[in-house]
Amino acid sequence: MTLLDQITGLADGLTDPHVNREPYTVWDGNRHRKTHHHVTVQHGLLTQLHRAVLPASVAGEGPGGGVPKSRPPLEIEALSRYRQITAAARRWCKDLGVDPRATPESTIRALVGAAGRMDDGEQRELLADLRRWVSWCRVYLGLEQIRRIAGARCPLADCAQLGSLRINLTTSYGMCTACGAAWDRDTIGVLAEHIRVARTTTPTEGAPA
Repeated sequence: MTLLDQITGLADGLTDPHVNREPYTVWDGNRHRKTHHHVTVQHGLLTQLHRAVLPASVAGEGPGGGVPKSRPPLEIEALSRYRQITAAARRWCKDLGVDPRATPESTIRALVGAAGRMDDGEQRELLADLRRWVSWCRVYLGLEQIRRIAGARCPLADCAQLGSLRINLTTSYGMCTACGAAWDRDTIGVLAEHIRVARTTTPTEGAPA
């Protein structure tokens, strides 16, 4: 998969609604088994994140809103991430000479359109940002089970926050809730080694996980 394909896929997950089809079985009057589908429409992750931190009456939620019923505890923090994503997407547009759109979703789609003109390094930087934004959305929406890491600080020198590291053991993604740094499958090993060393050298620091 090319860098551009990966950029497009992540941007689609952030911005585009998708249809979810859940099969279920019914029996007709002649005892014939038939499979039907329960169809729901899920908003893109960014829209879900925005709606998850607002009351339904403000967000304008209607049928098929797709916001998980189990809401994350740190709603203010989630809203802060939404605003960070919005601002970062607009900065990308400014750097690329692209006019930002009216919504963060349409701004991200504009970035996908401009990605074909980027060099390899720029595409990798945009891809890293998109992965980070997707990870933020999924964590704060409660779509992934996250483990809080105690006894280790964020490895970034300008953050170094204690107790802010989170790891998704299923998808092998990590993040810092303080500075927003993210680690994917290719870099999670670096974070794991940092945590191991930190716990070895300071075993009593931090609260229990």
